[in-house]
Amino acid sequence: MSKIGTHVSIAKGIELAPERAAILNCEFFQLFSKSPRGGNAKEITLEVARKFILACKENDFKPWKSNVIHSAYFINLASKNNRIFYGSISSLKKELEIANLLQIPFVVTHIGSAKDLDGDEKREDSYLKVEKGLEKVLENYTGKAKLLLENAADSGNILGNSIEEIAHFTNKFENIGFCMDTCHSFVAGYDLRKKNQVQEFFNEIDKKIGLKKLKLIHLNDSLTEFNSKVDRHDHLGKGKIGKEGISAVIETAKKKNIPMVIETKPDGVIKDIEFAKRIRDSF
Repeated sequence: MSKIGTHVSIAKGIELAPERAAILNCEFFQLFSKSPRGGNAKEITLEVARKFILACKENDFKPWKSNVIHSAYFINLASKNNRIFYGSISSLKKELEIANLLQIPFVVTHIGSAKDLDGDEKREDSYLKVEKGLEKVLENYTGKAKLLLENAADSGNILGNSIEEIAHFTNKFENIGFCMDTCHSFVAGYDLRKKNQVQEFFNEIDKKIGLKKLKLIHLNDSLTEFNSKVDRHDHLGKGKIGKEGISAVIETAKKKNIPMVIETKPDGVIKDIEFAKRIRDSF
């Protein structure tokens, strides 16, 4: 059965996250391993990792079963600024190390932005930079945790807005997977309001990336209109995608056994989890 969870806080210690997720009735959860905006990160020691894994087991979150780390916001594997480029590589390598330490199977990241293009350079020129970055992230990597690329909302020069662009990288790196965000997809130009449109969208993913590489769904409704290029999450069934579209995504996720993380505001996320479970269990 496709698991349903949400993003939880690591305030006062990452080892407290499993209990927070259990209180929300999550079946798994997503977290940041450190502040998503950068800065000095508190070291995750072997003792902290032991406490985290124990807390997962005590709250029925089995190690290596779908928990997720989301990378920091500053990641940009297309940057020409070496500090940002190599900092992004170092950060992702560290996230994979932490994921293996905490027995978390997935690390989700955005690709970055092509905003540094000069003169006659084309968007595709940024691909080579990203490929170099991904090669360095995975260089000599032997861990179990998998890196997933998340699609973006098509704002500015962000990379990874389209299925084709995500496929460019997942097809080059066999051990890199895909995390699909419903809100990002919708505002980037993939209409998900009707069941048949959702089916067409998943067919396109299967054709160009392969559903076997779709390891995670960020399940969010959209506060902004179709093709708006503006990323604003709304509660499930309450936004511009609506109940029919979100329900169709949940149905497909259940059929394909793809876990779903809800990233909506805390004041309504319990109702979102209940809604998603109710829809899932109705099929």
